[in-house]
Amino acid sequence: MPGRVDADYLQSVLGLTSAASAGNLIGPLRTLGLIDGDGGPTNRALDWRQDESYGQVCEEMLADVYPDTLRSAFPDPTVDPKGVTSWFGRNTGAGQNASSGMASLYALISSRDPEAGQKSALTKSGSNKSGASARSTAKPKPKGSNRSNGNENRGRTRRVESALNVNVQVHISSDASADQIDHIFKSMADHLYGGE
Repeated sequence: MPGRVDADYLQSVLGLTSAASAGNLIGPLRTLGLIDGDGGPTNRALDWRQDESYGQVCEEMLADVYPDTLRSAFPDPTVDPKGVTSWFGRNTGAGQNASSGMASLYALISSRDPEAGQKSALTKSGSNKSGASARSTAKPKPKGSNRSNGNENRGRTRRVESALNVNVQVHISSDASADQIDHIFKSMADHLYGGE
């Protein structure tokens, strides 16, 4: 357990390519009560790592972070994952990928199962080569991502992946032609989505 969680620490252990994407995780970790205002791990974080107290900590996070309307509508998010994702998109204004990541984290916490993240990680990878009990928040990896976060061999360490939400603003001149506008968006699609 680190003495302090900051963007550099998260970038290192999660294998993120930018400090900004790692920095985006600090707020959610504070909101969940896993780190304090100075980045120090809280007692909740310590308890969340233990199988015996994991379920109780999940209950606390659900009560503290997620509104009654969400918990009432989707007490078992695995029954309607698209509905949960839609709820997050509608209520947070986040895009599809970020909403999906939020829904996955909500589902993980709602399961109250210390092995749920490991099961999800195994499903994605097909096998657990190290045999370790790494936990994941079950967020989708970007297409073509083959990176490893280095936690596979750290015993009961919880592996956390994040969804990156990027807002792109495009300012197009009012005298741009339809062909120019089409070219701009085609180029964006090529660079952001690999031509999909």
